[in-house]
Amino acid sequence: MENKRHIPDFFLLDDNSPIIWERRKAEIKELFQNEIYGHFPEKLTPSIKTEEREINFASKARWESVYFTFENDKGTHTVKTDLILPRGKTSIPVFLSIGFSADVPNKYLPIEEIIDNGFGVFHFCYENVTKDNNDFSDGLASLFEGDFGKITLWAYMASQCMDYLCTRDEVDTTRVAIIGHSRLGKTALVASAFDERFFLTCSNDSGCLGASVSRGKVAENETIEAITDVFPFWFSKKFLKYRDNVNSLPLDQHMLLALIAPRHLIIGTAKDDLWADNEGQLLSCTLASRAWELYGKAGLINDMCEPCAPFELTKGTVSFYEREGSHFQSRTDWIAYMKKFKEILNEA
Repeated sequence: MENKRHIPDFFLLDDNSPIIWERRKAEIKELFQNEIYGHFPEKLTPSIKTEEREINFASKARWESVYFTFENDKGTHTVKTDLILPRGKTSIPVFLSIGFSADVPNKYLPIEEIIDNGFGVFHFCYENVTKDNNDFSDGLASLFEGDFGKITLWAYMASQCMDYLCTRDEVDTTRVAIIGHSRLGKTALVASAFDERFFLTCSNDSGCLGASVSRGKVAENETIEAITDVFPFWFSKKFLKYRDNVNSLPLDQHMLLALIAPRHLIIGTAKDDLWADNEGQLLSCTLASRAWELYGKAGLINDMCEPCAPFELTKGTVSFYEREGSHFQSRTDWIAYMKKFKEILNEA
């Protein structure tokens, strides 16, 4: 896809050596923390308690509630999560699901269908970590000081969940996918960019400050100005200086995607979700693909006409997916992501 939005070359590489790129990645991570999302807080080691649930999805699964209790001299906060694994299986690939509801299942999370496809699910509700508002005295936010946004805290919890999965013998921790929708699709990208243990990243309808490039928006698209008017607390306080001057940003969102290379990435969109700027998300995938090529891998392979890819996932290590309908994480999305995950596993 042609770069009609005139996105600068933020790779800034003297040559195409993966070694040079790895050095540049560290600089890009620092820029994202300094200028957009804020810095991750210090790593705390939580105490963990598990509780087996009686519901087992027709005896097909084992369901445990896992409680993470974080404590320091500022206080204590417990985050409830849920781990559902196919019964009697080993080397289980798992979706780490960051969700809007603590209920299991819920309208975004078809547990039984996921289990029937051979995957486990580790799920937490983002507001159990810290509330989706400007109150930083709430939840996990209350334990830390610093200039971080709520997205960073939700991503912080995702890495804590990955730590726990690494203690479970029945889980294949080299095959963990992280998935989130909308603001949590943004969170999945941030978590995976900063934690390279995630094998596959599924970012659903993440839009502005997620997968979509920030430059070149049109009237129907969410802009930095619009998102920071309503949700400034998702980001670093320093980021607000860019709300009226997007072109002064020292990077753009395709570089967040590039940090995930050479691992697998799916960017999911919905045709009627104009606010999320699907053209900008596709362009982001195209521009980011340079990072995969540095590792000798194909990034986005899009054989269809611009600006949209087909209603099937595109080929390549970076997959773009657009379905009919509106802003939602639907059963259709899950089926597409599971199909791609299986294909990846079969290729390994």
